[in-house]
Amino acid sequence: MNLQDALQDYLHYIQAVDQKSLATIHSYTQDLQEYLSWLQAQGKTEMEDILPRDIQSFLSDMGGIQEDGLRYKRSSVNHMLSSIHMFHRFISMNHPSILDPSIHLRGGKKVQKLPLYFNPHDIELLLDSFGQDAQGLYQKAILELLYACGLRVSEVCELRINQVHLEQGYLRVIGKGDKERMVPMHERCMRVLRTYLTQIRPTWEKRKSTRVFLNSRGNVLTRQYVHTLIKQRLQALGLDERLSAHSFRHSFATHLLDGGADLRVVQELLGHSDIATTQIYTHVQNRRLKEAIDQYHPRSVKKEK
Repeated sequence: MNLQDALQDYLHYIQAVDQKSLATIHSYTQDLQEYLSWLQAQGKTEMEDILPRDIQSFLSDMGGIQEDGLRYKRSSVNHMLSSIHMFHRFISMNHPSILDPSIHLRGGKKVQKLPLYFNPHDIELLLDSFGQDAQGLYQKAILELLYACGLRVSEVCELRINQVHLEQGYLRVIGKGDKERMVPMHERCMRVLRTYLTQIRPTWEKRKSTRVFLNSRGNVLTRQYVHTLIKQRLQALGLDERLSAHSFRHSFATHLLDGGADLRVVQELLGHSDIATTQIYTHVQNRRLKEAIDQYHPRSVKKEK
């Protein structure tokens, strides 16, 4: 079977039958065109000609390609291997005479990145930077929930009125997989949220809505708005622009652990099903402790330089 014919069959399947998103189709197309171009350069023109060592050689070459002086990231190579796996699996299932040469290949271990978070001074600076007008209080309430409760952006956008319990001081959050968790709010967060709900939201609600956050036109809060808002505030205050909406959640967890909170409690507040997901924040603490030793200990090698 010709390589390009196989590619067209697969792309037609993921678009018409599997109904992947346009972004996903574009990503697979780019990966597989690069893969097939490499194979053709090696003299491979038929699917039956491809061997496991061909895929290994391609991935090895990809890992060594210099792009603006940098190698492809391991995550990019693993993503490519995933695209290749699915392509060959599809062809093998629909053409049993063509074996899947990728079936026993595995990606390399992904390097775990430590999350970026705000230091306490910067988060206070940001949250105190909003005006006392309706728009300022609306925006502050959004970011207060991200940091004070460690919510995901999607959880803030989807938050409903019946999930907010101001008298009891907690939120009933619906997280990933429709899992519910109860998250307490501190007094400052409740004060801002109460002001928005009682004084601002009623004047902005154009039609009946169960969503907590509506803008001045009565439209529901979107993730794009939150990301844009944060980017603009970071730029205006001269803060690290690598920080993001998710950095508020990272900061929530990191600052709780710094204050002595138990890891299991933080896991429950974040809604993590696996404690291993929460343990990334202990690595953040360990890194900071090492940096403190390097900087302040009198016999530190780095301090002597």
